[in-house]
Amino acid sequence: MNKKITLLNQVTGPLFIDIANEYAKVYDEVVLVTGVIEPTYASLCDKIKIVYKTTYKRKKSYLRILTWLLFYTQTYFYFLFKKKEYGEEVLIVTNPPILPFLGSAFFPKRKIRFKVLVYDVYPDVLSSFGYIKKTSLIYKYWDRMSKKSYKNAEEIFTISSVMKKVVSRNVELNKINVIYPWVDTSFIKPIKKEHNWFIKKYNLSKKKIVLYSGNMGATHDLITPLKVAKEFHKTDEDFHFLFIGNGVQKKLMMQYAAKEKLRNVTFLPYQDSEVLPYSFASADFGIVSLAEGAECLSVPSKTFYFLAAGAVIIAISEKGSEIEKIVSNNDCGIVIASGDVVKMSNFLKTTTSKTLRIKKENSRALSEMFTMKNAQKFIK
Repeated sequence: MNKKITLLNQVTGPLFIDIANEYAKVYDEVVLVTGVIEPTYASLCDKIKIVYKTTYKRKKSYLRILTWLLFYTQTYFYFLFKKKEYGEEVLIVTNPPILPFLGSAFFPKRKIRFKVLVYDVYPDVLSSFGYIKKTSLIYKYWDRMSKKSYKNAEEIFTISSVMKKVVSRNVELNKINVIYPWVDTSFIKPIKKEHNWFIKKYNLSKKKIVLYSGNMGATHDLITPLKVAKEFHKTDEDFHFLFIGNGVQKKLMMQYAAKEKLRNVTFLPYQDSEVLPYSFASADFGIVSLAEGAECLSVPSKTFYFLAAGAVIIAISEKGSEIEKIVSNNDCGIVIASGDVVKMSNFLKTTTSKTLRIKKENSRALSEMFTMKNAQKFIK
């Protein structure tokens, strides 16, 4: 019998490419329904059939919601009319976050077996950031639909033990499996400064580099590192603060740096995938910022890139997050509360060369727990 599975994910990045490729090894047919396949170091197996739907647009809130709804609707009708194409087994990703609604009633009625991969816990994310209240009709409806979907699913995957506890309010614990994110540790790895062209390009060979790389969204605390940069601007020239990426906060950050005339701060756009091994490896310290209220609802993937690159983690997070557990239990960095400029600056100042080396080695060693082998855990 022909073994076939359909994968649903509006944004197909490197992690999901790895997952899709693992399915392609054991399934006769794999169909990927997506909005975009992000350019990265990974490439999809040729046997995977790609069905393109609406691309996710993140620049404006209304565009996010609109593209979520369009992708969901298009996927619904795809399953309504294309039964011969998709088979009877599906992996749903919470991207868009309303996609699991397909499993509340529609999939069971059509006898479609499915599993759910939870990257972010909705609607909790929206309530934690103040977009909706837990008492609102939207929250209650969303939560009820998610509960039905999780109940009907054969299995739930999530990416941290902390998130598992949150998801378990809607489904029994033994149905949830934790599979941590990963990085290709042969692609992202430590590179000595003298061999790193990226460091040489920006004249940072003699600096200790504090790096933030990724989305500069409104909920991330990036002003704390900037205030540390301001403090170090005249007192400690050994450090340089590098911000790579884009987002709604970037313009304000650049204005702040310009106003304070911070020569120890550099802003760069997102880098091409072939640059990532060098940009991440440039970091002595890697900043991971998790917004207040999201400590149990998400795990930033950049954490695992920094570990693979052998960078010391500076996690800006409330207590109880997965990042706090990772950093605190493995001596590979520090966790600070949002706005704690003093703690961050003291950590940077008091970390000796020997301590820096040890913590960087700890990061790289820990990264061996988060390799591409984790993608194989989705296949049983």
